[in-house]
Amino acid sequence: MSQIDQFLGALKRTLKAKNILYRDLAKSLDLSESSVKRILSSKSLSLERLEEICRIADISFAEVVKAANLEEANQVVLLAEEQERALAENARLLHFYMMLHDGKTPQKIEKEYQITRAESQKFLFQLDRLNLIELHPRDKVKFKKQGFLRFRRDGPVGKALFEQTKSSYLSYEFKPEDYIRFTLLKVSPPTLAKYKSKLDRLMLEMQEEARFEAEHNVPVVDTGVLLSFRPWQYSYMGAIRKKDQQG
Repeated sequence: MSQIDQFLGALKRTLKAKNILYRDLAKSLDLSESSVKRILSSKSLSLERLEEICRIADISFAEVVKAANLEEANQVVLLAEEQERALAENARLLHFYMMLHDGKTPQKIEKEYQITRAESQKFLFQLDRLNLIELHPRDKVKFKKQGFLRFRRDGPVGKALFEQTKSSYLSYEFKPEDYIRFTLLKVSPPTLAKYKSKLDRLMLEMQEEARFEAEHNVPVVDTGVLLSFRPWQYSYMGAIRKKDQQG
């Protein structure tokens, strides 16, 4: 994610923290709500417009820059092979670690989940030994790296999670209120690369939004999001073969 994307994300988070809605900005800027949304998603946001938004929201440019944390915010965190292997071998440890990474404190996990204080302590010490966290007095946790957690597709955790995705996520009767879209295209490798980059940015944006909501105790629903493309066609699309194909 570029620094501009990070800055715009921080600006939107700061506005949310101050309970300033797009319609509030639209009224003050004498624009439509859709125009404000477009402005806050555009990399062509002018300094004059930015200054105006900050004035209306009563925030400083420096405040937004600090929130953006341009050097570390939104970095993707990848674990070492041995770290992933230890997590993959213990489903409860993996779940505990992911909840910590989502912003839950050990105390909150112990209160809301079926886990004893002793097991929680054991997991904290284990994660500290694995160099995944720094454990401080009173079970304060600091992560070695800040950013969005991502497991390698070919790593121990990535393989286990992907097998679950293949076996259960798509084996589901999608309801009308669920979201699923599928299309079959003929596109070039450069076009695929372009949209892969866009999908990566979209996923980071969704993770950023999820992290903001977790930090502000917004009621949420566990949601699986699958973005993918691969060489493929429907079986019936091969019913009539091209003349240069054999058999």
